[in-house]
Amino acid sequence: MTSGKHRVIGKDTPKTDGIDKVTGRAIFGADVHLPRMHIGKVLRSPHAHAVIKSIDTRKAEALPGVKAVVTSADLPAFSPGDPGRQGAITNRDFYLTREFLAREKALFHGHAVAAVAAIDESIAEEALGLIDVEYEVLPHVLEPEVAMKGDAPLLHETLHTWSQRGTSAEASNLAEHWELNRGDIERGFAEADSIVEDSFSTQVVHQGYVEPDSETAYAHPDGTVEVWANTQSIYSTRSDLAQLLDISLGDITVNPTELGGAFGGKETLRASGLCVLLSKKALLPVQVRFSRDEVLRGTGPGNAIRSTVKIGARSDGTITAIQARMVFDAGAFPGAPLRSAIRRVFSHYRTRNMKIDAYDVVTNKPHVAAYRAPGATPTAFSVESVVDDLARSLSIDPMEFRLRNVSRPGDPMPDGDLLTSVNFTEVLNRVKQHDCWTTPLEGKNRGRGLALGMWTMPGGSASCHVNLNGDGSVTLVLGTPDLSGTRTSLGLVAAEALGLVLSDVKVTIANTDAVAYSDASAGDRITYIASIAVGRACASLIESMKARVASEFDTSPEHIGYCEGRFAASGVPEMSVSWEAMALRSVRGDGALSASGAASEIPDGAAIAPNATAHVVDVEVDPETGKVDLLRYTTFQDAGLAVNPAQVEGQMQGGATQGIGWALSEGYDYDEDGRLQNSTLLDYRLPTSMDVPFIDTEIIEIPSEAHPLGIRAVGQAPIVPPAGAIANAIYNAVGVRMRQLPMKPETVYLAIRDSESQQR
Repeated sequence: MTSGKHRVIGKDTPKTDGIDKVTGRAIFGADVHLPRMHIGKVLRSPHAHAVIKSIDTRKAEALPGVKAVVTSADLPAFSPGDPGRQGAITNRDFYLTREFLAREKALFHGHAVAAVAAIDESIAEEALGLIDVEYEVLPHVLEPEVAMKGDAPLLHETLHTWSQRGTSAEASNLAEHWELNRGDIERGFAEADSIVEDSFSTQVVHQGYVEPDSETAYAHPDGTVEVWANTQSIYSTRSDLAQLLDISLGDITVNPTELGGAFGGKETLRASGLCVLLSKKALLPVQVRFSRDEVLRGTGPGNAIRSTVKIGARSDGTITAIQARMVFDAGAFPGAPLRSAIRRVFSHYRTRNMKIDAYDVVTNKPHVAAYRAPGATPTAFSVESVVDDLARSLSIDPMEFRLRNVSRPGDPMPDGDLLTSVNFTEVLNRVKQHDCWTTPLEGKNRGRGLALGMWTMPGGSASCHVNLNGDGSVTLVLGTPDLSGTRTSLGLVAAEALGLVLSDVKVTIANTDAVAYSDASAGDRITYIASIAVGRACASLIESMKARVASEFDTSPEHIGYCEGRFAASGVPEMSVSWEAMALRSVRGDGALSASGAASEIPDGAAIAPNATAHVVDVEVDPETGKVDLLRYTTFQDAGLAVNPAQVEGQMQGGATQGIGWALSEGYDYDEDGRLQNSTLLDYRLPTSMDVPFIDTEIIEIPSEAHPLGIRAVGQAPIVPPAGAIANAIYNAVGVRMRQLPMKPETVYLAIRDSESQQR
């Protein structure tokens, strides 16, 4: 745990907004109510792939109570390279408008085709039924490997394959082929005494956030637009609305509401774009609330992968080569997180020889979004499985095999960036000493599994204000929505820096008009980057107060010190004044005191805040049913500095739980027509308390030298190892290698039966 050098940081602290959330005082997206507000509803495609030949909205528009009906005809028309409000239109912009409202074609079951705004929900629903859409149904493709073939149904006539060698002339479902090469892969395998190669497949999964998307917009007659959004990024929402709906950026204000979960899934315009479009037409406030069915059918899930991984090692356990072919299912639009996943997961282990081919492929499914360590969970499932099998082929304990091969500080990532500070060795040594590893696992059909994970912060920016109040308290104003208790953690950082207690720090999440640009609350960037901005703002505030004290004592600010709530002249203790006195003077004639802080982290040849994690799980498998019971689950993670250990523990447990769901029960099921069959939480099996044991957490604190407080990122990595750890545990329990997620009872049962038949 912490060294004890901090006053408030490093102690378990209840979330400052917890009472508001459990008592219903917190304002979430659906809690926004404006005068004359209308309700928006969305008409969605019943087909996986179809040309939209015509849309007749006249009957819907004539229905009493309906104020607006919109289709893609109401969107500005542009192509990549055209001038836009935020610079030239990009490929991302071009496809984003087609994602939140279909143009020319519907590309997946649930794709938004039209939307209406009416005085209440029932009239809006009735209006949807009056919209006449003529479709020409096209062949669809759900499997990314099939979509890559030349004779597959083509989703986009405008999509061409990008690779390091250039862009293809012909349209294709393959958006990108990304190659990473290091050393001599053939020589690496020639040096190996054992080589293991295996193929794996995973399914599309949803982030499973509890609160559905719910946003409100008011396009005023004067051209200004206000948005109330349960989004992870108020600034990118504003920028995208300006660009895609042709509105001046300065005319848009985005107000953040509370977020009932997101995990990467609330960073697009799916709801806000429709709200603004409807409100511009109605000139009235419009709120769009997605149902759970719409969330599962029409929002961005985590991606599926088809992978083949090949690893070779010498008899002493040294890995000589790693090769992989990774096919990422992007859904209906390009942009699967292949780079994000590969550069992290293939950094678990060091090797001089590596070759990775990654493919971004579009299919007739919802466009994928980020999901906690985007792409890393299914990637690690394949890598960690092969690593275990390779160790076994060499008769080396999987723990010892990993210790010999894990990356160390100074090792390169697959893309060449350096891991200047990564602590896999220290984490694994902690695992070796823990009773979750040393205690024998007894009983039939029981097994123990180990897997690793890692994340590096992607970079970004954050800004804040610190305002001094007349009673000595401060208001910390942030522009980053609170997803994981950042009000509390950043409040602790401010209290520590200012010599206050947490109750003296009020943290406010402001709108886009109040604070300078801040990046999305995503990718583990907020506590890491925003804490630097907060520290700078607090230091600036103290310097401003020192200058005033120095003026009063007729000395220079350099001779004024601040400690334990008092400013004093060096060597003259009687020349001192309290923090509270200075605060009171600031509102009684001396002038207000406020300070701003900003921070930006840009990857520049070195990984930012790498944090290593290891998970150990004990399972029991019923060979007669295939049911997998988790007996014990333990997570270890290097947090750098745990600002609030209780929150860090919650992040570790939450990520592990989501990874368990991905491993054992979750996945989209499509019928032969490409229609999603499990769009309710009755059929889409999120893990519950009945499925997950108590998750033990071991927080390891090895401070990051790159951060003023030693903080590392902690929220992403916990979801990475569970699938691999559970698969390895199942193998050790019943001798069956699982190659497909989710590992449902029927899948495990059939794998056991297949293994038995091969042994006969």
